[in-house]
Amino acid sequence: MVLNAFPNCIAAPQKRSEGALETVQSSLADKAVLTIENSSIGSFHQSYDLLLSHNLQIVQEVHMDVELCLLALPGVQKDDLQTIFSHPQDLAQCEHSLSNLGVSKKNVDHGAAGAEIISKQNLRGAGVIGSARAAELYGLNILECNFQDASPNVTRYLVLARTANIPKEYEQYKTSIVFGLEEGPGTLHKALVAFWKRDLNLTKIESRPNRGKPMRTLGTEKQFNYIFYVDFEASVAEIPAQNALKELEEIASFLRVLGCYPSTRI
Repeated sequence: MVLNAFPNCIAAPQKRSEGALETVQSSLADKAVLTIENSSIGSFHQSYDLLLSHNLQIVQEVHMDVELCLLALPGVQKDDLQTIFSHPQDLAQCEHSLSNLGVSKKNVDHGAAGAEIISKQNLRGAGVIGSARAAELYGLNILECNFQDASPNVTRYLVLARTANIPKEYEQYKTSIVFGLEEGPGTLHKALVAFWKRDLNLTKIESRPNRGKPMRTLGTEKQFNYIFYVDFEASVAEIPAQNALKELEEIASFLRVLGCYPSTRI
């Protein structure tokens, strides 16, 4: 995705998403890419937690069709495979295909890491789910293209930077926010009505446990306490969006704008 969206960039791979965000926060890189959602397996919840725990701004959204390949050493056939390496998210996108193979699964940081292990250790009973580029880099054969269970298989990525976008006139933008709510009936409804009254289209709502205050009291019982991530189609420079956020701020325990950004499909 990085090479397609930013062909002239110098890529600096990190083992974990948190490491990518930290390199930008410490000015060692200009932008970080965070996987946020996939059309087959849904939201990547850890990514939402990282958005809140790092002081970065979303400056772009990229949608990309992802083709996962089944890779192995030259001469190895599907029937020879006993173990498949890959990232847990990639394994989840191929769950049905893997069950038909009857193999065991082994988690690694990413598909390319699994390809490197197989290549360097000459593991002829192992395969990896990864990209065609990983096969090229580590001298592996592609046993099957489009190995994922569903096609198209679209992944949504967020691009983050230290400074926010300045919205341009006449361009379409999306804004992402995160907020908490005080205890009380109908508070989430009141929060969402702030956008409905101004004809603002919500494209995504995601709830996550509030790590700082995970529990709340409801009568004599303890219940989970949630925060809410919302995406809506508008720029923060637009008056309706400003008024909606002002109304939300009046009932929210906290409110943070995570970014205002354009969307790209590659």
